[in-house]
Amino acid sequence: MATLLKDSRRLGEDEIRRLVDPDRGIVSGRVFTDPDVYQLELERIFLKSWCFLGHESQIRNPGDFFASAIGEDRVIVVRGENNEIHVLLNSCRHRGLAVCGTDRGNTSMFICPYHGWGYARDGSLLAVPLLREAYHGNLDKSAMGLVRVPNVASYKGLIFANWDEDAMPLEQYLTPEQMWYLDLPLVGALGGLEVIGPVMKYRISTNWKLASENFAGDDYHVLTTHGSAFKIGFLPPYDMVADYIAYFDNGHGMGDIPKPGRALENDLHMAQMFGPEGVEYVQAYNQRLREHLSERQAEIHGLGEGNIFPNMSWIKFGCFHVLGLYSWHPKGPNELEVWQICLFDSAAPPAIREFARTQMSQENAAGGIFGPDDGENFERISEALRGKVTGGSNLHYAMGVGHDGQLEVEGLPGKLGPHFSEQNHRNFYRHWLKLMTAA
Repeated sequence: MATLLKDSRRLGEDEIRRLVDPDRGIVSGRVFTDPDVYQLELERIFLKSWCFLGHESQIRNPGDFFASAIGEDRVIVVRGENNEIHVLLNSCRHRGLAVCGTDRGNTSMFICPYHGWGYARDGSLLAVPLLREAYHGNLDKSAMGLVRVPNVASYKGLIFANWDEDAMPLEQYLTPEQMWYLDLPLVGALGGLEVIGPVMKYRISTNWKLASENFAGDDYHVLTTHGSAFKIGFLPPYDMVADYIAYFDNGHGMGDIPKPGRALENDLHMAQMFGPEGVEYVQAYNQRLREHLSERQAEIHGLGEGNIFPNMSWIKFGCFHVLGLYSWHPKGPNELEVWQICLFDSAAPPAIREFARTQMSQENAAGGIFGPDDGENFERISEALRGKVTGGSNLHYAMGVGHDGQLEVEGLPGKLGPHFSEQNHRNFYRHWLKLMTAA
């Protein structure tokens, strides 16, 4: 893999450790602006972590594909002849041009538009124009296929890939404790999850970590950043929504975990808008959780938001919301491309599906209420950190230091904390530091 990397000034371990001290809750502003830090992240984080690419419902049939990325490396996710999922580097082996220039589709072959080299769905090189005349039999096609990502795996429809051939298994990386929670929206759907509409994409001028750490459990910002939504009655009082946050191994974290019974009560209240059909849907959703998961998971019923390290975030909040999946694709230390996928229950009544779609558009989409709130904060932080003094200063992540994971609620896994704490941020940067200083 070394041949695929850009050369950058190698930061020493001591220098990196001076930038981040999770135990004290200190993160230097350089972490979000330094080009050398960024280049090392592409190598040591994005080439060593399981990265989310999309959902299996996007590639139902052989030849279906969609474009995605791991760090700044563009890839193609395609379903092959034997129902296998392949993840291919989107770069022709001849001169490097992308062989796929569309977001999604169905194809029998990927053809480079520069010189016409053609590749099969599994990446094998099939066709080279004028092969005999131009290469005189000296081109070994078997050695010139598209580069394949060596580790590809799915968890209940979520597709991940990892460049590290020696990576731990996906389910071990995700951790059983985290998936105890995320299984609720993945299993609760009566007819299975499917993508609603196209992938929404937009760019903001910020660092990818600011978005990831926010979704990893920053409940503290909600009352201020999104305060207008409470003032106009768009949202119920925040203390009626959720109660805890939690972090897990490998840098993962989540927020807005409700007390047992709270989310089900909220959903039954919301169901009144739809009449008996809405109430029946909530009851059927919760019954499915009881049948396929545990009684305690059914009591939790609904969740808030979380982040799978490094750059996949999700948001749910009960069975009337879509499962929104975000990929924070880095485009430099101060540029981020947001990809948003909306998943919903294929068996939900049409009125409920339409409500979920419009609610996501109103709340967490690029033109909604909360998405622009967060994006503006991230951009203004990045703008401030470009200053010589500001960018070299330390930022404060010490809320709740000394009390990480001390909250215990019977039957709830993970390192629990109170609603307002920065324990999840420290966990995020503790894993970041581990990878950035690895030999």
